[in-house]
Amino acid sequence: MLAESSENLSSIMTSACRSIDIASPALEPALFDKDEVVSAVVELARKGRNPRIRLLIANDNPSKLERHRLVALTRRLTSAVSLRVLSSHPEWHHQTIVIGDQRQVLLLLQGQREQKVLDHPHSVTRWVDVFDRLWHASEQSSELKNHY
Repeated sequence: MLAESSENLSSIMTSACRSIDIASPALEPALFDKDEVVSAVVELARKGRNPRIRLLIANDNPSKLERHRLVALTRRLTSAVSLRVLSSHPEWHHQTIVIGDQRQVLLLLQGQREQKVLDHPHSVTRWVDVFDRLWHASEQSSELKNHY
């Protein structure tokens, strides 16, 4: 399942031209701390016109994230990449949500054992709206800000 999830993630990340939104409890390193994911974020940040990459996590413990390459990008690409924390919210059951250009959604459920790729406009819009509500309820990470 991890290989299939990685393929779907890579497809969404590399095809994005404007935005990538990721909600993942701990930015699972097996999925997100990989060369192709980091490269896709860097490419979008550099090639895009007003690119937006939003990373939403549930736990901002610096010891778990200090070597994570996506977290490092938030310090290097400050105008394009944002990281926020939301420990709990009634609409987020700590599933992983990846949205590319508000056109495609990858959902990873039950500890990444089940996945769905959505591209129907109605389904995508629903998850875009959920992500936006989560993002607005979140806050900047004081833990990570103080750590770096």
